[in-house]
Amino acid sequence: MASQSQGQTDALSARLAASRASLGSEFATLRRTLDVPARIKDSVLSKPLVWFGGSLGVGLLASMLLKRPRPVVRESKPSRSLWKLALGGAFALARPALQTWAMREFGKRFVIPGNDTVRDS
Repeated sequence: MASQSQGQTDALSARLAASRASLGSEFATLRRTLDVPARIKDSVLSKPLVWFGGSLGVGLLASMLLKRPRPVVRESKPSRSLWKLALGGAFALARPALQTWAMREFGKRFVIPGNDTVRDS
């Protein structure tokens, strides 16, 4: 009877070891299946052109679907002609001289002569 019970115990131990090994391999497979970042990385590294083309297509589709309507542009003449540009540049260059002249004229007309010096008492 002891040998029969020993045989059953050995059978159960062997069955338990087989179940553990099977469960370990199934757990490793499940862990690999659920590791999405690693699967995506492997997929991108194995098929880079497919991923590049897909991202290009999705970007093009998104830009077509999400673009805003263009504002209505009235056709008119360009506001800056060469003449206006040259005249603006000339005034920009002459501005310091014009400011100096204007301050001198302001001083001649509105400053009372003799009040511009400080008197010591």
